[in-house]
Amino acid sequence: MNAIWTIFKKEWDRVIKDKRLVLSVMLLPGLMIFLIYSIMGNVISDFTAQEPGQVAIVNPSAGFTALYSTPVWGEDENGDPVIVFEEKADVIAISVAEAQTYRDRIDAGDWDLLIVFPENLEADLAPGYQANIEVYHNQNETQSATVQSRFSGYLTVYAELLRQTVYGETDVLMLQTDSVEYDDEKAMGMMMSTLLPMLVVMFLFSGAMSIGPESIAGEKERGTMATLLIMPVKRSEIALGKVLSLSVLALISALSSFLGIISSLPKMMGMEVSQVLAIYDFADLALMLVLLFSTVFVIVGLVAVVSAFSKSLKEAGTLIMPLYLITIVIGITSMFSEGAVSGWWFYLLPMYNTVQSLTAILLSDSLAPWYVLITVAANLAVTAGLVYLLTRMFHSEKIMFAK
Repeated sequence: MNAIWTIFKKEWDRVIKDKRLVLSVMLLPGLMIFLIYSIMGNVISDFTAQEPGQVAIVNPSAGFTALYSTPVWGEDENGDPVIVFEEKADVIAISVAEAQTYRDRIDAGDWDLLIVFPENLEADLAPGYQANIEVYHNQNETQSATVQSRFSGYLTVYAELLRQTVYGETDVLMLQTDSVEYDDEKAMGMMMSTLLPMLVVMFLFSGAMSIGPESIAGEKERGTMATLLIMPVKRSEIALGKVLSLSVLALISALSSFLGIISSLPKMMGMEVSQVLAIYDFADLALMLVLLFSTVFVIVGLVAVVSAFSKSLKEAGTLIMPLYLITIVIGITSMFSEGAVSGWWFYLLPMYNTVQSLTAILLSDSLAPWYVLITVAANLAVTAGLVYLLTRMFHSEKIMFAK
């Protein structure tokens, strides 16, 4: 046990005493994720936010005005309560003579939309009457195109209202729709379950990749591994000490990334961190951490085995990259599912079980604790197999002293 602790401390000191490694492995992942996703959230929020728009209308009618306005209670000149309309857009009424001026402003990108109605449209309604309504916008300007699309919808509804005014009620079927009340918590859980599992496994693997090869393949390349192996210490203890130290370091890196993701994703989705904490309690977070810890062991075991097989850092990086790509592909599966798989045997598959268990937790699946239990048991079994394989490799002179 003392030998394992000695190897553990050696690897720990190698990273902790190197300020650059501390920054790149423990602090930078979470900070960079938080900054990147927060900036993305702000950009997406600004891009998708519906601006009121600047609209000029010639001969606006009362019926059309009611469509883009919200009825609210107000007061008349005597102070009596009346219903007034609060406009959803910056709309002004202009004369026919001013229309060309606003066309020029739209061309220059200084205005969004111009609508020209015929004079006395509603008063002249009669069977056979057709009115020409002009809608002018700048399709090269995003804001102008967005406002035009919204007001085209108003015009479609307005045209139907006018048709019914002239010809009376023509609908044969009256459609009444109803639905289950919209669940904000479930919607947020679904959004997070499509992104978070993929990001977590990616950053777990990248954290192990950044420090694992240097610990074994790097020492083989520099020749210090040979010195370590001839010491009066069991090679199994050396292998176990390296796996434990790398696991703790990789877990710290993963926790940094996890905190960055948890802090930034709500902002990216236009929500508050407090809303996330209201949905996921301490038990959910504890399940996630247990899941992360067991998964780190598997990843570190894989990286350690590949590093022990490799003759140099370059070769180790080349051999580990396909495993990393496979992990990304497995993580992406969460983006194309509507929930965690139900078959317990799926939770015996390393990495895939982590993705599915995280999905179950994020969607508040009642079976999530059982999925996590199976996943952790499977991960520990796989880790034990990898540590045993690594121990056998450490006992192989052909592998450890390969040139």
